[in-house]
Amino acid sequence: LSKENATSNATDDIINLPGGHFTPAQLRAMLNTLPVEISFIDENDINCFFNEGPKLFKRAGMAIGRDVYSCHPPKIEMMVRSIIGDFKSGTRDKVSVWMEKEGIPVLVEYIAVRDDNGQYIGTMECVQKMDEAKKHFEK
Repeated sequence: LSKENATSNATDDIINLPGGHFTPAQLRAMLNTLPVEISFIDENDINCFFNEGPKLFKRAGMAIGRDVYSCHPPKIEMMVRSIIGDFKSGTRDKVSVWMEKEGIPVLVEYIAVRDDNGQYIGTMECVQKMDEAKKHFEK
């Protein structure tokens, strides 16, 4: 094994970004530690990623690789299509929905993901329990 190949193999397991770097295991642990449920849908409306852990909104592993619309109840499919359509056209970049789920106040945010040139490359959904914040502000 040449020195060049050894260096190449060692860096293959590092994810380098402008703000720093980490291993895939560190990235996975970090994403799973965030106090938010994260989903990512690519520019073709395909489910690509869900972080792991307990969820308020169940996400079946078999949904990965399938279109996002097949994973929503028919009564909200048109809303999802409208939001993603607006993200693709540039009409909107974020939609926030406040709701109560199982007695817990929840903030659901749909956020357009854009590359460095502003081109739409996907949609991120973030689901965050707001019960701790509510308790804090009720004091």
